[in-house]
Amino acid sequence: MRGNATRAAVPYLLKGLVFGHDGRALSPFHTTKANGRRYRYYIPQRDAKEHAGASGLPRLPAAELESAVLNQLRAILRSPALGVEILPRAQALDPDLDEAQVAVAMTQLDAIWDQLFPAEQARIVRLLVEKVVVSPTDLEVRLRANGIERLAFELQPADGEQKVAA
Repeated sequence: MRGNATRAAVPYLLKGLVFGHDGRALSPFHTTKANGRRYRYYIPQRDAKEHAGASGLPRLPAAELESAVLNQLRAILRSPALGVEILPRAQALDPDLDEAQVAVAMTQLDAIWDQLFPAEQARIVRLLVEKVVVSPTDLEVRLRANGIERLAFELQPADGEQKVAA
């Protein structure tokens, strides 16, 4: 029981979304040094079950991996072409949406990201990201087919209110 409480208290933004190039999951892992400092990682399941190095991937520092994925997501959300591309699909969810509303929603999210609670950040990442595939030389972020449209729909202001992914 104690281990479950510890795992629940240590946030891992990409938990359940990170896989190695061999298709096996990477699991959250942390170590705590004598000074109390906690170091978070994602480790290949194959290494945990067989032996260190079996997967060909190192322990990946969680902060670095999460930052790299978020940088890719933010670049996608800032892309002017994104609004034009997703508008028809977003309008299928809400016919009143227009290109400007979608663009504003994506810009708002990028601007307030660091102010969101970790649980809300994780919810948004799960809405957008289907899978993160890590190889020794590459990082691939696979988006959900309708994730951006659903996010744009959720972020649109409702009845004159400022709404942010409630």
